[in-house]
Amino acid sequence: MIRNILILAVSTAIFAGCGSPEPAPDTTTSTPETAAKEGRKVTTLTITTAPFDHYFTVQGNVETDRMAQVFPMTQGAVRRILVEEGQTVRKGQVILELDNDIVSSNQDELDTRLALAKDILDRQERLWAQGIGTEVQLLEARSNVEALEESIAAFSEQVELGKVTAPFAGTVDRIFAKEGELASPARPVARVLDLDDMYVRAKVSDHYVGAVTAGQRVDIIVPGHDTLASAIERVGSYIEPANRTFEIVVPVGDDRKLLPNQFVSLRINDLHLDSAMALPAGLILQDREGKDYVYRIGDGKATRQPVTIGTAYEDRILILGGLSPGTTIIDRGAGQVVEGETVQVIR
Repeated sequence: MIRNILILAVSTAIFAGCGSPEPAPDTTTSTPETAAKEGRKVTTLTITTAPFDHYFTVQGNVETDRMAQVFPMTQGAVRRILVEEGQTVRKGQVILELDNDIVSSNQDELDTRLALAKDILDRQERLWAQGIGTEVQLLEARSNVEALEESIAAFSEQVELGKVTAPFAGTVDRIFAKEGELASPARPVARVLDLDDMYVRAKVSDHYVGAVTAGQRVDIIVPGHDTLASAIERVGSYIEPANRTFEIVVPVGDDRKLLPNQFVSLRINDLHLDSAMALPAGLILQDREGKDYVYRIGDGKATRQPVTIGTAYEDRILILGGLSPGTTIIDRGAGQVVEGETVQVIR
């Protein structure tokens, strides 16, 4: 028994001696002391100048002054519709005609009476030339002719009122009337519009009073279409007290992608600088007192550089002071370094 235990112990010792040796400690791993000596790895950015633009966006509505609901000037049944929806018409072109047979028949009767009155006047003038008759008879004959001519002119106007015409050149967008139904001045019979002179009307916060002027560049953003370039045509001179806004008008031009009453966005360029310094917003840091700064590198260490910032657009902030073109600042790693920390610039 004792002999077996001794044999087992010897075998175990031999087996342990034949195993792999323990790995040597890795002397290449950086220790905190080594990392501090080498410095925190950062990248740098050189300040340059470039154009800087600031925009703000408002919502607007597409409008046109050349959109008209066409009403008849008199009452009557619709006799004929002479155009179709979508058809282009010229100014004064007849859109539809109303039934005015009664007016026409009355005018025929007046024409007959006028012919008789003129014949009587002619006879009376010949008699008066021969010294026959009285001046009163001659004046009465002339008065009858003039009264009938005025009545016929009035009836002619009523006949023309039965023809509904286009108020301007454009497109017949909709015909509301139907042949045979009664039309009256209280209901429109058609809608005519012209898409050549459309514009966007928008309301702008009074915060931008003075920053928005006529001629300022504007981008008209239309969902699903290309952005249209335009400029402010008119700036309103009145602030609505209910919502503290004023109006601007931006022409659309001849682009037929827009339709009246369509909602669009206006991106207004309220600041343009041909040459300015701007930095990504993530590089601008703040201390406990709310002062802005960036990090420069001096003698291999991170050094705070106070800066004065201006307006921001998207992820860029305008730099007004504290830096000059050609200055190098810390880019990646700026948020992790501290004042006086040793840094190592990597490419």
